[in-house]
Amino acid sequence: MRYPGATARPERNEVGGIVFDDPYQWLEEDGEEEVAAWQRAQDELARSYVHGWPHYDELAAQVAALVEQMDARNLVVPVRYGRRWFRGRVPEGRELMVFETADDVLGPWRMVLDLNEMSDGKPLRIGPQPSPDGSLLAYSIDASGLELPVLKVIEIDTGKVLLDGVPQRRAGGVAWLPDCSGFFYMANDTDDPRAPLRWRLLFHRIGQPPPTEPEPVDIPHMYALPKISKDGRWAVLQVDHLRPRPHYLARLDGPWEWREFVTDAEHMYKGVLAGDSYVAVTTQGAPRGRLVRIPLDSPGDPATWTELVPGGDAVLTGVTLVGDRLVLGELVDTVSRVRVLDLEGRRTGEVPLPGPGSVSSVAQGVIALGVMDQVVGCEDAITFGYTSYTQSPTVYHYSLETGERTALQGAGHTLSGLVTSRVWATSADGTRVPCTLVHRADLDRSRPRPTLIHGYGGFNIAELASYLGPLAAFVAAGGVYAHAHLRGGGEFGLPWWEGGRLHAKQNTFNDLYAIAERLIADGVTAPDRLAVQGASNGGLLTAVAATQRPELWRAVVCQAPKLDLMRVARDPLGTAATLPEYGDPNDPADAPVLMAYSPYHHVRPGTAFPAILLEAGENDPRCPAWHSRKFAARVQAATTAEHPVLLRVWSGAGHGGTSWSTVVRQQTDWLAFVMRELGLTPVTEQ
Repeated sequence: MRYPGATARPERNEVGGIVFDDPYQWLEEDGEEEVAAWQRAQDELARSYVHGWPHYDELAAQVAALVEQMDARNLVVPVRYGRRWFRGRVPEGRELMVFETADDVLGPWRMVLDLNEMSDGKPLRIGPQPSPDGSLLAYSIDASGLELPVLKVIEIDTGKVLLDGVPQRRAGGVAWLPDCSGFFYMANDTDDPRAPLRWRLLFHRIGQPPPTEPEPVDIPHMYALPKISKDGRWAVLQVDHLRPRPHYLARLDGPWEWREFVTDAEHMYKGVLAGDSYVAVTTQGAPRGRLVRIPLDSPGDPATWTELVPGGDAVLTGVTLVGDRLVLGELVDTVSRVRVLDLEGRRTGEVPLPGPGSVSSVAQGVIALGVMDQVVGCEDAITFGYTSYTQSPTVYHYSLETGERTALQGAGHTLSGLVTSRVWATSADGTRVPCTLVHRADLDRSRPRPTLIHGYGGFNIAELASYLGPLAAFVAAGGVYAHAHLRGGGEFGLPWWEGGRLHAKQNTFNDLYAIAERLIADGVTAPDRLAVQGASNGGLLTAVAATQRPELWRAVVCQAPKLDLMRVARDPLGTAATLPEYGDPNDPADAPVLMAYSPYHHVRPGTAFPAILLEAGENDPRCPAWHSRKFAARVQAATTAEHPVLLRVWSGAGHGGTSWSTVVRQQTDWLAFVMRELGLTPVTEQ
């Protein structure tokens, strides 16, 4: 296949005491016309290859129908503030979200903000936070996925603008005072786009000029989120998205003064303010979590803490305060459970779920254990999203008083004729690693089948059962979908995460190889019928798989990845997000570990690489497109195989956060690439 030429230019770098060649470093520069021209040519080559597949239009129609069947436009869990409910959705025929309010959870709904009307043609993303009484709306709005949001406040009934931006960059993370007189927010206090991020906590009083001076707290992490008790007497500043803890505490019923609260950075303390206590899921003393009550006047002495729920086999994902009850989220062998407790930790009930599946506050089978709860609470009820491999996401309202569960949103579509099963593989160090298989019940398993492995394995994120959606077209055509639960993720508690991060990151990759080899040994598939796909951290996973074990795969889909781990420090947001999970290339202790698997540096000339599709967002600040550009150029020059090595850079896109039609096209294109390479063709249901 003929690729647009990318000249290798001699370049030497030294990072962390390691000297290495970097012949495609010139492709890092976004503003250069030569780079832009090369990228456009790559994009056109990839688009024409994927769209040139004779079955592309048929697959595109199937993907569009599957997306509409699952009602994905409306799958935002509604939240109650005061007497009002709020939700977001993408209306039929529109590209961007609208934000709506209603007096009842079942509607009728009326418009508060319409991003379609606010946009000048660029994709917009909103972070809304209504005031406790539902009268005001603070929201941060970001254009084109750049993650440079502008913070605004409006009156919901009149639309009057009360705040039209603040001096700081990347403002968000709003926490209102109960009387709605003001709010805390987080922001970055430097205007230099290449300078290290410095997060600050600020307080804005409604009706006054935006603040210029931050609160007197030294935030020890790139992530922080203020939280205020429902009675308004206490505020905590939760730091760290991987091991959350209420690092600072302030009493607000008087002149407030911040003081250190729970500063243990080795464990998770993810909880809620309840009276004069902080009730939290913690991994201190329990690797899968236990529930404790921490008095606000003696945080440093665990002897003063009260254990409400001891640790066990279940992974505790978080706790929500609902009136005078606690709602506890759990994972039992990657299946969700939601229990209701009194304030002393005694069980009073369990939320009935439609079946074995996953519950999360975003109606998808993903829970970021550091920051995301499984349910959203209000005064006497919870709302949550539920899904499984075969049931489309549905948003439910559950009354703790009556025990009634009501479906609010979602089509309730079920995929019939499919079976799921669990297989276990033994990784290089002897650890048993699970994988869930989904395929047609009538599939002929007597010979190897086209198989797609999906993996992530990072950042303490539990990727659980999730509706196949567009992947149903792959399965219907006779493919086997394999969902790998790799170390580095949060599916099995703290040891599972720790076993696949920092200096142990190679375990994540070894887990993937063990699963692939098990599926091959069992006759499920064969190397010439096997694909692997992942995004973000999963994009790194698949690129490592392509460079460490190129013979194992027929096709690799690598989306929104970081691929040059020795130069991640050039991007502030990417650096802040990456270093706690992978390590610091400028640290002589971390640098050799990163260099040992950094995909860009392990592209060996003369290697027969599998077919590779790289996808990146043009404006992605977390995993910038230059990573994919450099890697694509190097693999194209090195490969001896006839398989394509393609690069798509989606304009106007960031790390997610793009228009609805672009989301559907992205799903269609990468799936078409996989099916073309594995020899599958779409089938029409009879």
